[in-house]
Amino acid sequence: MITLQRFFTTTFKPFFLCTGLGTALIGLYAFFPEWSVSQLAQLEYLRDYTIIVQHWGIMVGLMGLFMMAAAFVPVWRVPILVFSAIEKAFMVWLVLSNANQEFVRGFWIPAAVDATVVLYTVAYFCVVGMLPVVPTAATPNK
Repeated sequence: MITLQRFFTTTFKPFFLCTGLGTALIGLYAFFPEWSVSQLAQLEYLRDYTIIVQHWGIMVGLMGLFMMAAAFVPVWRVPILVFSAIEKAFMVWLVLSNANQEFVRGFWIPAAVDATVVLYTVAYFCVVGMLPVVPTAATPNK
């Protein structure tokens, strides 16, 4: 168990910085919806769905920023990781449940990254636990 704890201690920051950055980049959909849909997702851009695309972009983009923040602020980890795992598990489910649809082709890579984050988060909680990390005041020397 100590080896697994060391694994998560060593990999937590880089893992959530990398996957958080990838998630935050979805924020491009909020600011450049036409370019993002056509170039990143390789889908036909439908102007009628601009608001939904932008909303999705800002929500997922913010999730990525919060994931990166959780790498540096231990007391934020539990709520952010729980929310991101739920959000990402739902995205994976959406892609898998629509796997036979043409529009899913642009979402396989994000779904694979999301599945990795969900598995890592579940394993993290199994090994480290779900108790929030509370900073302790330094004890004066006697």
